[in-house]
Amino acid sequence: MPSLAKASRSTIQPRIHWTRARARAAQAIEREPPVANSDLPIAVGTSSSTRKVPPVEEAEDPVAGPHMRKLKAEIALELGEEVTIVGEEWTKSLYAEVVGDTALDAFLASVASGYRQDEGRWANLPKGPSEVSELYEPIFDIVSHIISELGEPCGEGATRVVVNSHTSRFTQPKFKALCPDISIKATGASFQRGREIDDYLDGVGYASVASVFDVRLEGRSNDIDQAIQAGFYCRQIFMRQPNRNFVRSLVITEHSVRMLHYDRSGFYLTPLIDIHNNPRTFIRLVLGLSSPDESVLGLDTSIQWTINPATGMKTAGIIKTVDADGQPITYNLDMGRPPFYRGSIFGRGTTCWYANHSETGSDVVIKDIWRTRGKTSECDFLAAAQGVDGVVQMISFQDRCAETLAYRPPDFSTNGFEPRVKSRTTMPHYGKSIQHFTSRYQAISALRDALAGYRALRAKGILHRDVSSHNILLGSSGGARGCRGVLIDLDMAAWTWDLTRLRAETGLGQRRYQSHSVLYNHRLSLPPRHDHLDDLESFFHVLCNLVLLYEAPGKISKETEEEFALCDVERVVTAGNAKINFMCYPIAIQCWWGDPCRQLFGAFQSIVDNIGQQKHTFYLDRELTPEAKRDGMEAIAEEKEDIYDKVIELFDEALADIEAEDAGSTTVPATTSADSPAEQPPTVTNLKRCSGEEHPDAPPPKRPSPTCPKDSESFEQEDLVSPGLPVSPIGAGAVAPAIDHAPAPTIPASPIVPSDEVKAGTSLKRRLDDDTLDNPPPPKRSRPSKPAAPPKPRKRALKAPAALPPPPQGVRRSARLNRC
Repeated sequence: MPSLAKASRSTIQPRIHWTRARARAAQAIEREPPVANSDLPIAVGTSSSTRKVPPVEEAEDPVAGPHMRKLKAEIALELGEEVTIVGEEWTKSLYAEVVGDTALDAFLASVASGYRQDEGRWANLPKGPSEVSELYEPIFDIVSHIISELGEPCGEGATRVVVNSHTSRFTQPKFKALCPDISIKATGASFQRGREIDDYLDGVGYASVASVFDVRLEGRSNDIDQAIQAGFYCRQIFMRQPNRNFVRSLVITEHSVRMLHYDRSGFYLTPLIDIHNNPRTFIRLVLGLSSPDESVLGLDTSIQWTINPATGMKTAGIIKTVDADGQPITYNLDMGRPPFYRGSIFGRGTTCWYANHSETGSDVVIKDIWRTRGKTSECDFLAAAQGVDGVVQMISFQDRCAETLAYRPPDFSTNGFEPRVKSRTTMPHYGKSIQHFTSRYQAISALRDALAGYRALRAKGILHRDVSSHNILLGSSGGARGCRGVLIDLDMAAWTWDLTRLRAETGLGQRRYQSHSVLYNHRLSLPPRHDHLDDLESFFHVLCNLVLLYEAPGKISKETEEEFALCDVERVVTAGNAKINFMCYPIAIQCWWGDPCRQLFGAFQSIVDNIGQQKHTFYLDRELTPEAKRDGMEAIAEEKEDIYDKVIELFDEALADIEAEDAGSTTVPATTSADSPAEQPPTVTNLKRCSGEEHPDAPPPKRPSPTCPKDSESFEQEDLVSPGLPVSPIGAGAVAPAIDHAPAPTIPASPIVPSDEVKAGTSLKRRLDDDTLDNPPPPKRSRPSKPAAPPKPRKRALKAPAALPPPPQGVRRSARLNRC
């Protein structure tokens, strides 16, 4: 395996503010977006400036207003507060090829254009409108005339139609606040008629528009407000048209026009261009955003569909790429499976297309992804993983399909801008993700083989860093050992010797599966590198996702699912605290999984907990320097090089037991009824305690002592925090745990492995509820005075109760008098 020697750390890698995590966090926002501020910072891509105007409050739509506020808050969180404005000269050069100067002069000189050269303005536009509604019809007429007179002719099956959202024909009041003012409705190889429920106007939706325009009054909105509004439109277009490379829109006022551009590297605005003094620039922008050439609109034309003219729906499609020899090849898209895509605007923009070979019929998955220019291509990791069982295999790779830098002015540079490159990878089509298991054996074997594949990857110097349930696929039915589960998605991987890229970041991976060490990392000035132990904990959370969430194949516990949903919107510190606390407790898994999975889960939990407690001790030690904390945590990883071998042995033992059980009995393990205390879902109160919300300064609880009384019936699942599920702050004013002031936790000498012989200790609910005055004390359990006494006399006494003297307190006074 490549050397893991430490490299120089003189240069600290800047932190990654991952767009996907920010967009995911926005889903829980219920507040209004930040008030637009005219003093927000402006980043200038080239020499230019922008006018600053104070925001003006407008009347809110009573129906769509609250929903729109939430959507705008999500967009604002993703866009940030910095606006980049490019130069005016470059803006004027855009779309110069779509129409010549001679045609422009002839159009502007005609009466039909609506432009008066003697006055130097568009005659139909009011000079001082008091309401924005006065501009809808004049601007609609101008745009319609420009496209009809100067637009290039559309090919067969393609059209461009200007639609005014404010005409009575398209009236749908509940969507007024959620749709653009003017839409360029399109038909062609990349557009289709959407579902009626998705249309924001009658027959018009984001799946069938080339671009959209917003109409505003001059000086009634600022840059960030316009960017957020247009960002909402553009995100919808990205999702409904997954072959988009970029999306552009216009904001038009009575005096000016500006273009807003969005792609996977970010967004920028053009300066406000006076449409009266610069009518040619205005005309070219309108023609460019309504072009019949789909590549000009920002669409990837290597992906095309056949449209049914009667229904307007896509009936067949193709995708072009290269084969293993680098030669062009065309695959047929699987129209029964829509592509997978990410909902955010910025970032990787992952899109997976399901297709099949036109001759052999073999199924493939074609993955499009935008990586930062300086990042190692996934192709390099996939090439190193060729022939490794349990890891995705690559058929072909096509690099530099597009670049975001090509959509910007020359020498474009601004704070935070990272050029991205689009690549296309073709892979075999494996099964569904591991959540779609059909038996215990299939789920556990798939996870086991993914672990083995990860071990083999690391032997080749590759660290995955994005382990999750979605990135572990089921292998073919009846597949050989090692191929029953497949680890995919290496685009976040890194070489183990590239220490500058191994810095642990909370933006790598999904919150539900991140290790507590990665979540705590942001508090350290010198955080340790992401290591194989962090990924091991991610595998443990995948197992938790299976055995705690699923009551049977395809059957999810609704109560537990609600708790799992909290993890994606949790604060980082609280999430880390919940995970380190959670791993200290014995956990009751869903009964359907049986004893082999219960023992596997307990043993895996003990291993992960032992590692977590060791790392957490360094976090809490205030006497250590940042360098000592980092080096100490990294040393733990170096000491546990063979940890994956031990975990895989646990899986092999569990699989052998499951196979023996399945062979010996065809009955499915009985599940506890919904009323059973052992199957109650975690309560919010107890989840809150486990996350540290009620006692922010309290250290992680110690593991129950092995000498505690064993009472399996006293252990209730409602007292457990779901694994890997950071708990959302409940109530206003929740305070995150203060890690640096908590005493160091005690690492248990010998971990407890829940099994049939060693049951859970004293009821966790009883211990927790004793500290809560609002909860009544739990009923006491009756116990025999001598637990070691043989039970047979008691059983015989129960069979012949008449032979026993009645207890004194159970006899009425009248009965005693009668005996006397």
